Amino acid sequence: MEKVYILDTTLRDGAQSPLVSFTPQEKVEMAKALDALNVDVIDCGYPALNKEERESVELIAEAVKRPVLSVLSKCDEKEIEAAKESLRNAQKKRIHLYAPTSEVQLTYLAGLSHKEQLDKVLKSIESAKSDGFEVELTLEDSFRAEKEYLLELAEKAVEKGADIINISDTVGIAIPSMVKELISELKAVVKDKAILSIHCHDDLGMATANTMAALEAGARQAHLTLAGVGTRAGNAALEEIAVALKIHGERLGLFTELNLKGLYKTTRIFAKITGYTIPPHKAVVGDSAFTHKVEYMKLAVVRESRTFEVIDPEEVGYPKTRIVLSRYSGKIMFKNKVEELGYQLDDEKLEMAFRKFKELTQKKTEVYDGDIIAIIEDVLLTKPKKVILKSYSIRTGSDEKPEATVVLLVEGEEKRAYSSGDGPVDAAFKAIDEAIGMSGRLLDYRITSVTSGKDALGEVFLKVKFKGKEYTGRAIATDILQASIEAYLNAVNKAL
Repeated sequence: MEKVYILDTTLRDGAQSPLVSFTPQEKVEMAKALDALNVDVIDCGYPALNKEERESVELIAEAVKRPVLSVLSKCDEKEIEAAKESLRNAQKKRIHLYAPTSEVQLTYLAGLSHKEQLDKVLKSIESAKSDGFEVELTLEDSFRAEKEYLLELAEKAVEKGADIINISDTVGIAIPSMVKELISELKAVVKDKAILSIHCHDDLGMATANTMAALEAGARQAHLTLAGVGTRAGNAALEEIAVALKIHGERLGLFTELNLKGLYKTTRIFAKITGYTIPPHKAVVGDSAFTHKVEYMKLAVVRESRTFEVIDPEEVGYPKTRIVLSRYSGKIMFKNKVEELGYQLDDEKLEMAFRKFKELTQKKTEVYDGDIIAIIEDVLLTKPKKVILKSYSIRTGSDEKPEATVVLLVEGEEKRAYSSGDGPVDAAFKAIDEAIGMSGRLLDYRITSVTSGKDALGEVFLKVKFKGKEYTGRAIATDILQASIEAYLNAVNKAL
């Protein structure tokens, strides 16, 4: 059995999706979750891009020590130095160089000839290796490149010291037979001197199939993202490859060391942090992934889940759909449930979660695993606040203009403000702006139900622009007005 190394690029390639954004601290929280999932490599970002990217990488390097931390760099001396500096406190570090290889990208993106690009790549590998870093080289747009040139680049890069050669289907044009053929030819050239890697985009809906084809042909590292998020149509999904290798690993002679039971939880943490909505039908981690509507299928699954399910939902951490706790449940029972769901909370976080649970049971008699998970994740993502909601009141109706009054504690000082608006939520947000002396422009606002029923927890995600910069906010409550106000304050606290 051979190990497949999992490189998660949610924090870099995934963040290129217009639906995803992270603050530096949110990247740290996501990196910790990926560490708990036991990925081998975390693609932390692109330090030369801007100050915020560099800060994110530095914070991750301080907080996460087990996996290899990788950062992207062009084949450029200044960018390589910026990459090295950002990883100065990392224990396991990798420079990930990338180089366009197709004619169209060499001409219109790089402005280089074949030889100029080759010379630049080899010089950059030498520079990146000089301080003992691992070096990965991505041959960008591999499937539109001249094969002879691609093979030459790979061979000479390995001779120069590249540890990993990554083949990138940058525009998602490949099909599985093309992938198998190219990886097989590269394997013959590279031999065992370096690891072959694969990076697939989903423009033709084949990213997972192409990644599996590469692994069958000899690639031993895969670039993946949670829920397949990424630029344009997205990337190969980590959870799909993980489960496929779990099911077919013995036949293929391959395995990963991922914590499969953490898949559902980790994608939900990602969704909570970014506000990204996991499609209900998403394979493995979607809310409908193990739901059956047809009666005979339901009956069959009750008797034996394998009749219509490729894997036991519990193996990927999928929550059970039964009632778990009530208002009569004590702290010990709550703690046991938290641990049963795969979470470890320190005493302070456990107390916060238990308090929120007790508040919920005053409004909701039937508490499900999904409710408990939402509470835990809300607590895990809670940071110290400069602005705290003390109280609010809303007045609205079909024949009157909505009005809102909020009472906030701003760094311990009580501030009260009133405003009217186009609706109760708009009025509340304007009142908050008045109280804090800072005006926000709402860019996105979404409400989703965490669980079912009229008394279900509602989750609000929003995106606001303060002083030219975008911030996300999220909150949960059975009252959607309260959740909306708390979500807005969540964004406010990030902006202050």
